Amino acid sequence: MKGAFADPLVINPGELRHRIEIQEVSSTAQDPRGKSVNPKMWDKVLSCWAKIEGAGSRTFRMSFSNNAQVSLSTDVITIRWPGSNVVLKPGQRVQFNSNLFNIDAVDNVQHRNRKVVLACTQISADSN
Repeated sequence: MKGAFADPLVINPGELRHRIEIQEVSSTAQDPRGKSVNPKMWDKVLSCWAKIEGAGSRTFRMSFSNNAQVSLSTDVITIRWPGSNVVLKPGQRVQFNSNLFNIDAVDNVQHRNRKVVLACTQISADSN
């Protein structure tokens, strides 16, 4: 019976309304003398449309960080399969507007190369 179950590979195109950029740490930049300039530069891996869903969050105070309030948010980001020439892996990050998400896990749904789900953590620190 058609419609009796949801196909996990189907993506409603109307839900892909967040323009994101997936980035990875670039090779360490060096000055002419070979000294490291900025080891945390990021290169673009992929720009695409995505669905971003919050899966939970918690807020806590960290005493070792001058009592700064730190918010930890877990999000699920769904994209279309980007192709076999693009490698997505934990340790990369997603930028959506001014928000940054660390990629914790990558799921190629049913290994069918149609839909990818990224488990991500968004971390922001605000001084209070």
